[in-house]
Amino acid sequence: MSPLYLSRRFFFAVFLFSILVQTLIRQTLTYGAEVTRYGACLIRSELGGVDNVPNVVFSDDAISNGWKLVQGEAFTGLDAHRFYFTVEAPGANVPAPLIFVEWKGVKIERALGVDNFIETNDGVQLKPVSRTAPTGAFTEISIGTVRLGVFHNWEIRRCGPYREGRYPEVEIRAHLNYLLAILEVCRAYGWTDTSEPNFVDHINLYGFETNFPNGHRDFPPHFHVMLAWDGWSAAQVGHYLLDSKGNIVKNTFWSLHKDLERHDLPSVTTPYRDKTDRLVFETIVQANGAGLVLVRPEDDAEYLVRPGNNGAVESTEVCRRSKSAPDDWHLLCEVFSNDDAVNGIFASHAKYVDGTVQTVSFKYDPDTGARRAD
Repeated sequence: MSPLYLSRRFFFAVFLFSILVQTLIRQTLTYGAEVTRYGACLIRSELGGVDNVPNVVFSDDAISNGWKLVQGEAFTGLDAHRFYFTVEAPGANVPAPLIFVEWKGVKIERALGVDNFIETNDGVQLKPVSRTAPTGAFTEISIGTVRLGVFHNWEIRRCGPYREGRYPEVEIRAHLNYLLAILEVCRAYGWTDTSEPNFVDHINLYGFETNFPNGHRDFPPHFHVMLAWDGWSAAQVGHYLLDSKGNIVKNTFWSLHKDLERHDLPSVTTPYRDKTDRLVFETIVQANGAGLVLVRPEDDAEYLVRPGNNGAVESTEVCRRSKSAPDDWHLLCEVFSNDDAVNGIFASHAKYVDGTVQTVSFKYDPDTGARRAD
């Protein structure tokens, strides 16, 4: 390894160590020990305003044990659909306390991440059991070697960096069409038909989320193409950033196992290598919002994922060409998708020029993303 690479790894290690030390110092000064956290989420029966703020009440016993509410919208917050909160106490693995939440005039439809749930006239009694507030709504589907991850974005849950300003409805619709188009490229490469490809280990096609769950910014709007193994510690992660028209503008690429971050502008090739350093595929963002090229080194075919005639917000197209004829793109299919985050219904259709159709559809719990029977 080069001295430059070693120095970068040393600097990164020192940086991470310094963050760890600062965190431990803050926790020690505050509590003198580790911290235990639990979270819960209360779903209203009907949408309501945000002026009627719930009150989290601890028993005298819980207060004497140091339990308190964690502030900040990454941990505790209110919107028209739900109230989520996080509590913490000093010490490791402290048993969860019984909590009373006063929320007068509001009927609770369900509670997420709790046990001992009892409704009263003025609120609810519960014991939180989730270690974080269960605010994410995410569905993952394994299709051979590919894992499709859909985050279900509902404007009423907007939070964090997406709380103010224009809601990215265009980017939400466009990024799903890109993901499903890339899924069709993976299908053409045979990766959706096997769980044992000729590389290590699997490909993640993930979206982005606008509800800031547990402080996850996921900003600005983008979609992810990942090559991953050994959990998240070794993933190679491409963040394909979108503009307000739903066009891909660049790729912020992380190679976690190599402590690498790179910003690949249009026409720059991004290689994805597996655990054995095998080159699995490459991507190239095209200039002027013309899409994304995907290349597999051992295959003669190259693929272009691009916006449809009315932009990526309506559909995307998958085109194919031979490496020997780089200017001769042929349309393979057009992809349309829709995610009804209010009712929990997702559907996408890839219509091929030969008349065949590939469909991905499922029903899910709108509050969690858990799949439901069709």
